Amino acid sequence: MPHSTDGLRVGYVLKRFPRFSETFILNEVLAHEAAGAIVDVFSLLDPPDEPRHASLTRLRARVTMLSGAAAGRDAHPATGDMELFSGKTPRQTGRLMAKAGAVANAARARGITHLHAHFGSDAATVALLAARAMGGTFSFTAHARDIYHTYVSPEADAAMRRAKLRAAAFTVTVSDYNARHLAALCPEAAGRIIRLYNGIDLRAFPPVDLVRQRPGRMLAVGRLVEKKGFASLIDAAAILRDRGLAFDLDIVGSGPLEAELAAQVDRLALSRHVTLAGALPQERLVERIEEATLAVLACKVTKSGDRDGLPTVLLEAMARGLPVVTTTVSGGPEIVLPDITGKLCPPDDPAALAEAIAAVLADGDQARRMGAEGRKRAERLFDLDRNAATLRALLAAPATAPARIGRAA
Repeated sequence: MPHSTDGLRVGYVLKRFPRFSETFILNEVLAHEAAGAIVDVFSLLDPPDEPRHASLTRLRARVTMLSGAAAGRDAHPATGDMELFSGKTPRQTGRLMAKAGAVANAARARGITHLHAHFGSDAATVALLAARAMGGTFSFTAHARDIYHTYVSPEADAAMRRAKLRAAAFTVTVSDYNARHLAALCPEAAGRIIRLYNGIDLRAFPPVDLVRQRPGRMLAVGRLVEKKGFASLIDAAAILRDRGLAFDLDIVGSGPLEAELAAQVDRLALSRHVTLAGALPQERLVERIEEATLAVLACKVTKSGDRDGLPTVLLEAMARGLPVVTTTVSGGPEIVLPDITGKLCPPDDPAALAEAIAAVLADGDQARRMGAEGRKRAERLFDLDRNAATLRALLAAPATAPARIGRAA
């Protein structure tokens, strides 16, 4: 994209920053800063009390916390904005409108004319209202829960999402699957929707040293929530154990299903094979990847419609040269080329998942070839520097983004 991004200044509107599980946002902002952009971050809520990634110390962005903006003030949206606030109480509506006002005031004072939100939920609502108030533009990146989960009702949620898609200068989303879904939801915005994969810092994720890999070591990383499919993965582990396969599985992450999954491991007598390792900072996760021979994630669609978009951890595993086993849910087929970079299987099918894992672990030479092809695919599609540069070009000239989106994809 030929557009210059010299002197770019942009405001990022996020629900909570930093978030331990959202390294893709931190890495994106760091890539912008490394290229000379100035980023201001507006966090709607205070960050949770959780570990921090070491790379956060490199961040130069000013982070403005908006958790106290006009707390407790009731408000009602303008008639044309009713769709944006479906299911919100007057108190919740007032808080979001007050935060939008605070963002608009700060952006005007700092010379920011464009705002970019991650996730098409409250952050995108605030970015939309703030951009309007300050006479600027906004865009957002759509991921997964924000475009699939049922918050109020399918009809109300669809209307809310269409309102944001119509108002945005452009919308980025992390998979072709998502882009097709959004274009069907809001055809009038289809020309302003771009698929842009999450980027991976390929320097931070070089190919693993094959000497350090431990045969049969599998790694699964993600929040312990239903859509990650960890219950199916543990059931698959029981099938592999009963077949006499030598393996061990590290499940890295924390979340509301931790106790339930631990009980499942105990009930199936899998403690010698499956470890719930808890959340790990990125630098310690890198150490775990060093010993793994396979990355696996059993993504599924929940009853509310929630699902993964494009799991960053699988992109990181491919960058490290690991074969990947995942399901056909949403962006899975965009990550894995069957029998070339890994294996795909149906969701909610522990037997099929076990079969796919066993096939990879049974043939070390094929697994290494898959890993090498995965690294090439990561270099071609998921390079952070290149993908962040594409986004910066859109952010630098949002008014002309639609004419250039086809070339960017």
